[in-house]
Formats: sequence, C-alpha cells, structure tokens
Amino acid sequence: MRPTAEVAPPRRMGAPSDTRPFSFVRLFGGTWLSYSTYAVLLAVLPLAELAEGGGPLLATLVIGAPLLAQTLASWGWGWLADRTGARRRPLVLAMAVQAPMFLAFPVLDAPELFLVRLAQSALFGSVVLATTQATEDPAVSSAFRLGRLQLATSGGMLTGIVVALPLLIGARFRLDSMEGWELSGLLATVTALSALVFALAGELHRPPPPPRRASFGIASHPGLFRLAVATAAVSTVRYIPVTAIPVYLAERLGAGGFFGIPMNPTAQLAVWLGISSALNIGAAPLSGRLAHGTSTRRYGMFGFSLLYAGLWTALFLFPSYSVTFAVWILPVSVFLVVATVREAAALSQPDQRGRAIGLVTAAFNLGGLLGGAIAGSLLARGVSAPDVFEVAAVGGLIAAALFLPRLLRLPPPIETARTTGS
Repeated sequence: MRPTAEVAPPRRMGAPSDTRPFSFVRLFGGTWLSYSTYAVLLAVLPLAELAEGGGPLLATLVIGAPLLAQTLASWGWGWLADRTGARRRPLVLAMAVQAPMFLAFPVLDAPELFLVRLAQSALFGSVVLATTQATEDPAVSSAFRLGRLQLATSGGMLTGIVVALPLLIGARFRLDSMEGWELSGLLATVTALSALVFALAGELHRPPPPPRRASFGIASHPGLFRLAVATAAVSTVRYIPVTAIPVYLAERLGAGGFFGIPMNPTAQLAVWLGISSALNIGAAPLSGRLAHGTSTRRYGMFGFSLLYAGLWTALFLFPSYSVTFAVWILPVSVFLVVATVREAAALSQPDQRGRAIGLVTAAFNLGGLLGGAIAGSLLARGVSAPDVFEVAAVGGLIAAALFLPRLLRLPPPIETARTTGS
C-alpha cells in the first residue's frame, strides 16, 4: 500500500507552518533508526553496571528507572502535539538534543550515567509522536500502519544489535574502554541520523479541533483509563522477569557461553535481543491484522497477557539456559503493544489521539519501572531468580484477570460508532 501525501492548507493563526508533505516511508525509517540505539542500551547497560561492581538492584533499575521519565514524557509529548497540532518538529528536536549525550557515556560514573539516561528517556518518549502520526491518515488503516511501525521497531533493534555486536564481544565489555568510546560515537551518530530522517518525513495536517470539555486532558472515552490501568498491570509483571534475566544470565548462565559458543554475558544478551527482534519482524504484520477487528483485538490482548503468565510459570518450573532463551525470544510483546495502541486510537477523537496513545504508552513504561524495581529489590534481598519468576507467574495471572473485565466493559470504539451512524 502506497503512503499518501498531503498538501498543506493555508496557514491558520497559531498553527505551525510546515509545507512538507507527509511520508510514511520516512516516518518508518526514522523509527527504525531511533530503535536501533534502544536495543543496544538494553543489552549493554544492565551487565555493564554489574561489571562495574553495581548490585542487582542497580542493574535492573538502570533500565527500569529511566522509564519513569519516559512514562511522564510520553503523555507530555502527546499533550504538546494535541495543543500545537505539530508532530514532526517536537520529535526532531528531541532526537537532535538526545544524540550528543551518548558521547559522554565513557567518562560518566554510575550516578551521572543514571541521570543522563533519565534525560535521554524523557526525550526518547517523543517517539510516541511517530506512532500518533501513523494513526491519523483517514485513507489508510491505522492497524496496518501500526503493524508496519512495529516492524520498524523490531527491525531497528535487530540492526542495532548486528552493528554493535563486534564491539561487545570480548572478555568483558566496559563503557570506558576503546570499544565503549566507539559504541558511544555510533549511538550518537545513529540518533542524529534519525532526527534528520524524521525532519524529512513531513506532517499530516488536521483541521482545528472543536472545543470540548476534557477529563485529565482526554474527553473522548472513559474506557481509556481502564485500558491504561490494565496495561500497566500486565506490563509490570512482564518486566519483573525481563529485568531479572540479565542478572540471572550474568550470575548463573554466562559461564557456558551461547549454547557452547564462548561469549561473554553482554554479547550473549545482545544475541538474544537480535534473535528476538528478528522474530518480531515476522510477527509485526500479523499483529496489525489481528488489531484491525474490535473483537479479535480485545480478546487478543487478554490472550497474550495470559500467555505471559504461562511463560513466567515455565521459567519458575524449568529454570535453565534453553528455557530462559526460548521465553526471551518469543514475539509476544509485539502483539500486545500493537493491539493496545490500536485500541487507544479507536477510543479517542482525532484531536486527542496524541494524549490517548501517550497515556497507554506511559502505562507500558510505568510497568517497566515497577517491574524493574520489584525484581531488583527481590534479588538484592537474596531471593533466587526462580522465585522471582514465580512472583511474575502469579502476578501474570492476576494481571490477565484484570484485563478481561475491563475489555468486556468497553463500549464500541468511536470509529465504529461514527461509521454505524452514517
């Protein structure tokens, strides 16, 4: 399906002046580049903290805690976009400011690195504006676009791992080594390039929104808040094992290498992420088709959240390298994310879609913060990793049960109601 291009209407008072036609291909490319750095950080930072002498709490929070900034920023970027009507310019600015921060990584101590990651995460939260643009073209299915954007996310993560892996292979990777300097320069360059591509992507132009009363900035649908609560619960129990697995890998599983191939834990985790991203690439188009229908989307969200509980149960019952690897790489999250974002888009008016998508994105990120804090606290207190996985399994069943009644009580989407009445 070819992306559509729009010619900007005459500039209205208070509206941003942007005459570049919208290009989904460039939006796709910018998303691909921006997520290529995200995957490298997931592989490097937790085990780098352990290598520097940090404990399991710091190793889990170095990923989970910056998600607090991204949680607040996701809604904030969406609110800014809805108030100003601009999507492209805030996104380009945020990526451009984030890029040079990577160059300081090798000279930062642990607290300074933590603060820089907080700032970068707040800026990275602007990616929600790309997701918002993908849902706004009335000529193209938003489920189709969201599936393709998830393809860009997974493809970018795979690309980042493939490019960075040669720098991670060695006796022990450290940020203050020559490889660390090279990696920091690479991350800065790719992030700056993503800002350039986003700048060329143009902007979809919308008519001025009608005035309406808003509750917490979102008047379209009260079901959005129920959806956000359920999403945060599922995301929390997902991130408990996800943030605990790197510690488990370093302490118990790393000595044997990658199925007998000599490889340090950092490089092994990078390989895991790369394989997971490759599987997500194949799952992304299917996730878009699943998210198109209201019933398949809603029961899909419940089904995949229940599947998570089963995976964490398997980790608890059969803790081994092969089972941990299999659980890590399964492309479950891609279906859950696409379906939930599509549901938020369907429950919101066009002029409030940035805040709606920002809200559910914030819910996912909040789960990352809470899950990382829970896992790190348990591991720091001497709780074994299998017992942490048991906590995630029980929590996963509770979170899935939380999802179902909220989905059943959601009224028809705004899009469906409008079509039926026409």
